[in-house]
Amino acid sequence: KQMLESGMNNLSNHSAEIDALNVFPVPDGDTGTNMHLTVSNGVKEALKTNSDSVKDIAKTLSRGLLMGARGNSGVITSQIFRGIYQAVEDLDDMDASQLAHALVNGSRVAYRAVMRPVEGTILTVVREAADYTYAYTTTEDVMKKMVEEANASLQRTPELLPVLAEVGVVDSGGKGLCVILEGFLAAMEGHPVQLEGAKAAGESAQAKVEGGEEEYGFFILKLSENGVRHFSEISFKDELATIGNSIVCVQDDDLVKVHVHTLEPFTAIKMGRRQGRFIKLKVENMQEQHDNIIEKEE
Repeated sequence: KQMLESGMNNLSNHSAEIDALNVFPVPDGDTGTNMHLTVSNGVKEALKTNSDSVKDIAKTLSRGLLMGARGNSGVITSQIFRGIYQAVEDLDDMDASQLAHALVNGSRVAYRAVMRPVEGTILTVVREAADYTYAYTTTEDVMKKMVEEANASLQRTPELLPVLAEVGVVDSGGKGLCVILEGFLAAMEGHPVQLEGAKAAGESAQAKVEGGEEEYGFFILKLSENGVRHFSEISFKDELATIGNSIVCVQDDDLVKVHVHTLEPFTAIKMGRRQGRFIKLKVENMQEQHDNIIEKEE
């Protein structure tokens, strides 16, 4: 619980800095904000649990992250921790090897959630950090190695994603993940990060790239009993792909979380309505968000 709170605080402290890096998939400057809102919702739920069992805390965290997930980066972050929970769902505590294995599974689940995974993003950072760390579990410094490898992977993201190299930044979602892991490590070393508030960021990278035209939408559906039996993530992703991109779709029992960039948000809503009942629904114009950032910097 101390690790989770420290990670959440570190993310909050760096959220403005992460926002300023955000140029992919669209330059709308909200990755840090979305990740912070996502992680805060999950961690606050986890901190309320009376149990000190890893499996109980991880289960509550996973569900809270899914319910609070905002934006592409937030949904992917929720899936990383969903995979971690799946790896520890029978454990009351865990050792270094189990922690490394949990992150590997978190990486796999996150990749499966994204319809068309793009390298040079948070997905790359979690995969490389997990794979390199898993090979390092013969020593005691597994969490430290995880942070080192995540940061090393983050520095390589511009080599994989041209838009990052073009404006001279690293991936914002990957940076957010590194900050969370750094907060975890600080707590393990006995000096958890305290909440200080978001630090002022420098010049934002969004001003250096053209904005898109896509609107952004996300919704959470509650499936009926029949829907739980027959819903298919793959089929629904394929349906959404006819009208949009940057699609993330995940099912957790009777809940389905969807994130999509589309110029036809009401068509996406109709598709969702056929599958179940809306619990949350939000549509935002990302071009307007980008324009607002440019106006502020001018």
